[in-house]
This record gives sequence, structure tokens and C-alpha cells, in this order.
Amino acid sequence: MRKLRVLAVAMAVVLLLSTTSAFACTAVYVGKNVSEDGSTIIARSEDQGTGAYNKMFLVVDRVENVAGRTMDDVQGFSYPLPATTYKYTMVPDSSGAGDGPYMGACTNEYGLSISATVSAYARPEVEKVDPYVEGGLREAVLTGIVAATCKTAKEGVEKLASIIEEYGSEEGNVIMLADQKEAWIFEVYSGHLWAAQKMPADKVAVFGNQFMIETVEPADTENFVYQKDLFTTAEANKWTVMVNGKVHLAATFGEPREDYSNMRTWMGHKLLAPATAGEYKTETLYPLFYDPAKKVSALEVMDVLRNRYEGTKYDASLPGNESLRVIGVERQSQIHVIQVKDNYPKEISALQWLAFGNAEHSVFLPNFSGITDTYSAYKVDGEDYNPNGAYWKFKRICTLAEQNRSFYGQGVKDYWNFYEEALYKDMKTAEAKMIKLYAEDPAKAKKYVTDLHMQIAEKACKDADHLYDNLLFFMMDRFGRTAQKLGGPFVPEISLRDAAADKGYTVKWTGNTKPIVLTNGSSSYSFTLGKDTCTVTKGGKSTEVKLSFAPLEKNGSTYIPLDLAMTL
Repeated sequence: MRKLRVLAVAMAVVLLLSTTSAFACTAVYVGKNVSEDGSTIIARSEDQGTGAYNKMFLVVDRVENVAGRTMDDVQGFSYPLPATTYKYTMVPDSSGAGDGPYMGACTNEYGLSISATVSAYARPEVEKVDPYVEGGLREAVLTGIVAATCKTAKEGVEKLASIIEEYGSEEGNVIMLADQKEAWIFEVYSGHLWAAQKMPADKVAVFGNQFMIETVEPADTENFVYQKDLFTTAEANKWTVMVNGKVHLAATFGEPREDYSNMRTWMGHKLLAPATAGEYKTETLYPLFYDPAKKVSALEVMDVLRNRYEGTKYDASLPGNESLRVIGVERQSQIHVIQVKDNYPKEISALQWLAFGNAEHSVFLPNFSGITDTYSAYKVDGEDYNPNGAYWKFKRICTLAEQNRSFYGQGVKDYWNFYEEALYKDMKTAEAKMIKLYAEDPAKAKKYVTDLHMQIAEKACKDADHLYDNLLFFMMDRFGRTAQKLGGPFVPEISLRDAAADKGYTVKWTGNTKPIVLTNGSSSYSFTLGKDTCTVTKGGKSTEVKLSFAPLEKNGSTYIPLDLAMTL
């Protein structure tokens, strides 16, 4: 992601010191044949130059027979839209951000999903011969144009190609598009040079801010398409890099590898296919596509986008590694994981998991692409802090948690992981109901997924507010204490009803001064409000355990320690 080119002159000195942009992203792809549930997954973190950057989540309605409209960018680009444009969801910047809408990730009514972009950078000699075009196509609007006007991933590729041919591109970008048939990666190298590759259904990919398409066979037009002068321009200027007798596009057009991006590419490979990742080397051209060690779930993709090189010598928590550019950077603003599923109706082809703030200490919430509206907190506009906005609700928790990742942050991560796993399980039931309803009446299915979105988002925002208050009080309470009186790390409160329902336990209430009993088969938990012990019975054997804190009642709801809920 590249933002605020208008600041380029002011930042010239800084840019001389670094060839990498301050605005950057990481992308993940999982082919349908190697995903846990048969879905095609495209995912990306949208990373900013600041840790406070409001994003929204909106639905753009279908427009019928209204001629004369355009999709405009603040840099002067204007694209004429057809009289009829399609309905789609988007994750735009706040309207006052000043650099265009940046829709981020879109899913439309015809089953097309697009994630854009991962900014990437051409070799200086490439840009000199075919410079970027001021007022050309930018990331700020390209997702919206494709979602509003294209029905398939291949059509999206063709649309991008035609726009670049006519208007040129103002920047280097990597774009992912997917539908229920296939997925494509599209790389924009310079003002007019580009290439696209069909992504294999039996491979995975993770990459930072660098071009990634490897060796290509120009005659294989089923799997590759490219600008007509791509190969001849490279040959004429002696840029061509051959590997195994074929042109390697990333090496031919892209900048040399740097730790800033290449380490993220390597780490993704290490997470999904550790046996073939090898030791990290800056100059290595890591493969774009490879076989995963096992089938990959959407939950695992979420964790890739949270990663901070844990378990390696580059772990960002270790002394000396503070300046390393990790995947799960604090400057993430929105992170999406889009699952395109073949068995869904085309009009509701995708399940999009969306996290606001930074993924490390935030939560991915599910949304079916057929929704007709979004929850009010997602619509809160403006650049300034507003506790009513979804972005700010989740981001402020991240900010507190990262003051001390082990003492405050681990409890937050555990809380949201528990939350996500429950939602992931719930979506299995929800998708079956959606498919059944759609077969009966598409309008009923769209109402169902919209109502479900509203319920999930409203509850998550309320739970985020409770978690924030819980954590803030804990931090204030511990502030200034000596080490001997500090106590253990933060353990969040979690709703007893939610925890019991998620784990299949029934709850028997016998009054505030009598035990509350949770039962699931031969297992039971018995505790009393205000007392920090719990009797656990499993297999006929009872044990009394000490709790992190006593179960309590707040505003008519009962809360228990998260670590107790995690044992259910």
C-alpha cells in the first residue's frame, strides 16, 4: 500500500536514506485444493505510515442506467463508469484522509473478490525507460473500478490491463483477484508494463512489498497474460534475467531483494511450509508459490498476518530486533481474509473476515459478501479518535496491549483467539443456513446474512468496549506498584453465558450466594460469585482449583476469568 505521494518532496531526505516505502502490506494466498475447507483464500494487511488511521466498512449499492458518472482520484485520474455498476462491499479510508478512497478489499454481487494492493518497486532503470504516469491509475481507486464493473477475476485482469494501456499507472502494485472458478495475481511494474498469472489451486503464497512472479512461458496464455511489449522492452534494454532458460519477471523488473520485504516473504514460507523455507538470506529469490506442509485454514492465515517472527532469531521481542519490519506491524489499519467458496451462491460467494486496528491484538469478524448494509460503528467517519467507531474501539485495545506484550498483551490475544474460534465454528452452521435460504429465496438469504452481520458486529463492539475498560482498569490498578505487589499478568473477564455456549455447557443458576454449576456430560464446574475457587469434576474425580480472580456480576451479566473458560 502506498499513501500520500503528495508528501514525497517533503520526505525526500528520508527517502534517500531508505528505498522502501513507509506504507506497505503483506499478502497471503491459499489455493482451494490446499485449504482446510476447499475455499480459495486471498488475504492482506493494509499497513500505514501511522498507527492511528481510521478505516470504514461499507456497502456500495448497484446503480442501474445512470450515465455520466466517474471514479475519481485526488491525483487527477478520472475513469468513466458504465451506466450500470455492480453492488460491492469495500473497506475505505475516512473521507478526510486526503489521498483518495483506498477501498482496500472488495467483494461484488457477481462473485468477484479483489484485494489491492501490495506496493512494489521497479528497478530504477526500468522506471527511467517507462516512468510512472502522474495522474495514472493508483491503488486508491482500482479496487472500486474493478468491483463496480467486472464479473470475474479474468475480466478484472483485462480491465486493469486496458486502463493501464490507456491511462498508465502512477505506481508499482501487486493485486490479487479471485472468483469461484480461478484466482489471478497482477503485477504493475512501471508506467505501462505489467504481467498477470493464474494462481495454482494446489499452492500457497505469502509475500511482502516486492514483485514475485517468477519464470514464465510467453506462449502459455492460459496461465499468463502480459503487456505486449513486456519481453521486447526488457530485451532491448538488457534487463532480462533468465532462470532455467526462462525469463524471471521479478528479477528482471523488480528491485533487488531487501530485508524489509524479503524477510516477511521468507517467514510466511517458514510458517506454511517449514521444511522447504531454509535459512533466511537477504538476496534469495524465494518462490511465489509452493506446497504447504498441510491444508491451511482461514484461522491459520489470520495468524500469519499477526506474526512477528516468533520462534526465530529475528523475533521482534528479542533485544536488537526492534527495528525489523515484521508482518504483524503495529501500523496495520485493516486486515482482511477473504474465503471464496465454490458451494456458495455467486451473489454471496465469499466469507470475508475483517479485523480493524492491528491483527496481533484485534479480532477477525466474519461477513458474508451478500450483506446489504453494515453496522453503524463501521460507518463512523473522520480522522480523529472517536470511541463510537469500530476502528477506534479495536485499535485502542491494541495500543494498551502493546505497552507490555507479555503482561498485558497475551491476555488480549487469548481473549480474541477464543472469540475467533467460536465464530469460526458458528460460521459452519451459518453458511449451511444461508445456502438453504438462498435456494428458497435469495432475498431471504441476503436479509439473513445482513442481520447476522449486524448481530456479530454489535456484540463484538460491546465486548471490545468491555475488554478495553477491563484492561484499562487493570493497568491503572497496577501502575506504580512494586514488583512484589504487581501480581500476575492480565486475565480478561469473559461472559459466562458466551463461554458456556461456545463449549457446549449448560448453566444452572441457584442464586448469588449459591454455586453456579456448568455441566457437559460427565464434566462439571461449580463456583460461587465473589469466591476465587472452583470445583472441577471430570470422570468422577473432583478437584478444587484456584481462579485468577473471583467470578463477578456487572450490569446484569456474570463474568468469569478467561483462563477458566479456556479449560472448559
